[in-house]
Amino acid sequence: MSDFGRRIYLTGFMGSGKSTIGPILANVLGYDFVDLDEAVEERAGKPVPQIFAEDGEAAFRALEATMLRETGARHNVVVALGGGAMTVEDNLQWALANGAVVYLKVTLDSLIRRLRRGRMVRPLLLDDAGQRLSTADLREKIKALMDRREPFYERAHVVVEIANQRVGITVDEVVKAVRRYGKGRNPKS
Repeated sequence: MSDFGRRIYLTGFMGSGKSTIGPILANVLGYDFVDLDEAVEERAGKPVPQIFAEDGEAAFRALEATMLRETGARHNVVVALGGGAMTVEDNLQWALANGAVVYLKVTLDSLIRRLRRGRMVRPLLLDDAGQRLSTADLREKIKALMDRREPFYERAHVVVEIANQRVGITVDEVVKAVRRYGKGRNPKS
């Protein structure tokens, strides 16, 4: 893998599989794995929903940006980014300049299914009272967020469309796509 692929940043909407695919991808490549949300939680000493509730989204995003930049000191690492990390222009530009950014693209219907059955509490998908949204409200909220975020995601070096295939197939597709793109960037790789 060329220098380009020594840091791989997985981006995409919440529920796209970044935290599932990331460790497997890292294992296949012999790389380390970092889940940026987990790194933020460790640094803050509290879970993401609590950071949002107590400190606000702006404080979370500031800590997220700091933790993202700290990954630049590492080599041979796969980093799963939070769904909103690449929607901050400075973060997107930094990641594009410092590694291979891979967008795991999932359809709206697949996201709704995944997020509905998921056990993780996602602060941006709760109502004003902190309760899970109804399916109709969830669809509306996800669609609105996707409409805002997708233009950022689409700027990734590599876009891998995630169908309902097995995780191993998706990992293989990501590896092949990053290698193809890296060879196009650097004929010596």
